[in-house]
Amino acid sequence: MAPYDGDLTELFTDAFFARAHHADRPSPASPYLGLRRLQSRLHGRQPLLADHTRLRSVLELSAVVDPRLFFVMFLHHCMAIGAALDFGAPPEDVDDLASGRWIGAALMNEIGHGNSSSAIRTQAVFDPTAREFVLHTPTPEATKRPANVGLDGFARLAVVSARLWVGGADRGTALFLVPLRDEDGPCEDVTIEPLAPTPLLPMDYAKVWFDRVRVPYRRWLSDGASIADDGSFHDPLDGPDARTRRSVGMSRFAWGAVTAGLAATARASAAIALTHARHRRTNDRLAGDISALAHLNQQRLLFGAAADALAATAVARRATAASWHIPPGGGAGADPSPADMRTLALSKVTVAVLADTAVSRCRTAGGALGFFPEHRLIDYQALTGAFQSAGGDNRLILLDTAWTMVTGTDYQPPDKGPGPSGWLCLFRARERLLHTELTSALRTDDQGGTVRFESWNARTELAQRLAEAHATRITAESLRDVWRAPEVPDTARPLLRDLYRLHCLGQTAPHTGWYLAHGLLGTQQVLALPERINELCRRLVPHAQALTELLEIPAELLRSQ
Repeated sequence: MAPYDGDLTELFTDAFFARAHHADRPSPASPYLGLRRLQSRLHGRQPLLADHTRLRSVLELSAVVDPRLFFVMFLHHCMAIGAALDFGAPPEDVDDLASGRWIGAALMNEIGHGNSSSAIRTQAVFDPTAREFVLHTPTPEATKRPANVGLDGFARLAVVSARLWVGGADRGTALFLVPLRDEDGPCEDVTIEPLAPTPLLPMDYAKVWFDRVRVPYRRWLSDGASIADDGSFHDPLDGPDARTRRSVGMSRFAWGAVTAGLAATARASAAIALTHARHRRTNDRLAGDISALAHLNQQRLLFGAAADALAATAVARRATAASWHIPPGGGAGADPSPADMRTLALSKVTVAVLADTAVSRCRTAGGALGFFPEHRLIDYQALTGAFQSAGGDNRLILLDTAWTMVTGTDYQPPDKGPGPSGWLCLFRARERLLHTELTSALRTDDQGGTVRFESWNARTELAQRLAEAHATRITAESLRDVWRAPEVPDTARPLLRDLYRLHCLGQTAPHTGWYLAHGLLGTQQVLALPERINELCRRLVPHAQALTELLEIPAELLRSQ
């Protein structure tokens, strides 16, 4: 059967995805049934990762229609299939995942160290006689949690991270393809204990542990490593730490998906709330019967949300290619450079923060619209809230970013020379000065030696501000490039330029005291910022419909009345 080549939006207008308007909890099975329904209609057995633009569109639309469906889709198509392709899974396993016979999962996190994938305790001990791996959970702290694999009736194949032991030596964290359950229940020696349902983003979360599960050699995602018949171990990477970093690097498949999905929910929230505000009538004590959008407070919330949603989208779409790139044949050299990995991780943080802020603004502006699930805003907020920690804890990513910026060799702060004017000049100066302050403080603390935990721990708030300033600057650059792109229609360019300015004003306002103290803004400039925001909002009001169309959310998928 030929692959589906129609409008992808049409797939999601299927009555199957129309949420019933009743008080019952959504069916735990519906996201998995939705994944299989989409797979059957898309046709073909080629992984969606083979076409980045198509996969991104499918993920964006699934996030708009049902965040739970998006959650299942990104784990299956990106985390499971992405790792399988990148680390060299057998073709038959990739085919079974791509066809939907197995639904993929990723078991990385453990109770003992949360989402720190570099401290994995689950063990995979090589048995040279059987040429198999014995997968075992040695302590309660090594239990995998949370994993959405608690539902009966679906065959699940998971990418599982475990500490590899060969010949009595620790070889670092490796990845394995492990069947967790078939249609009848958990596989032999696999224990799956469902967790209590969550009120937001309800999935079939569970704890999973292994009691000496036998994993065939072919299901070791060896990534170019091997174990000879005589038991000798060979790895193209330089030792266990490098192997662990490579395995943890599979997070990039998540970052590409998460940024796409969260940016889409931000755009959908703004489209829903703007449409609602345009049609909603209010009885103002001074103006009488007027639309909600005539109120300046609504304008500030909703146009600010639209600006942040478009900024999130600009960052997300820059992340797609690097996040999902798999060189022919995969292999240990497949990961992006350390600098690119830093940018991808920071993109996840940036988009999660912008999307969460945008959805929150829309819920605030919408009143009851933001509370009841039929409009989806509360579901979007659940998704943006989940990814403050899922896919890598945002605060820890910021600190790690700052660490590489002050101790690594692959970062140079913006210089003082001629460069972008206006907002970018301001953001570049903040990043440069914060970098100088943090670097100087650490050098003073340690007197030129190795940075100690005590000195770094005392400077983490400054480190976070540096990483956030770096993110602010590269986000503004991404959004500027959107409105300046030659393919942008002349009718849309002024709107995009005003939204860029509105986003930059929103990023500047929380730090006016800092800019004032460093002489980068004057008193009158600071005092004028609120009115500059108001002026932009008033200018955008007549173009609210055109602005909504710029968000590129199909009208047939929105619920805004």
